[in-house]
Amino acid sequence: MPNPETPAERYRRLAEQCLEAADNFPHGEHRDALIQMAQVWQRLADQYAGTTTSLFPPTADKQPTVQQQQRVQAKDEDKDKC
Repeated sequence: MPNPETPAERYRRLAEQCLEAADNFPHGEHRDALIQMAQVWQRLADQYAGTTTSLFPPTADKQPTVQQQQRVQAKDEDKDKC
């Protein structure tokens, strides 16, 4: 199912999630890394702020990929045992 949010919206949401996760860590490397990740997501959001394109644009002309499964057939000698 396509995601209707724009790249900027997604990046802001990810930045927010990083900051929320950082609140669960004491001061230190892990917390600092999450805060840095949030800053990167925010910069990306700022870069994409003017766009309205979806992260996953609709692909009406493409058909979904379908895989076929093969059945394993019992050997003749196995059929006789049943």
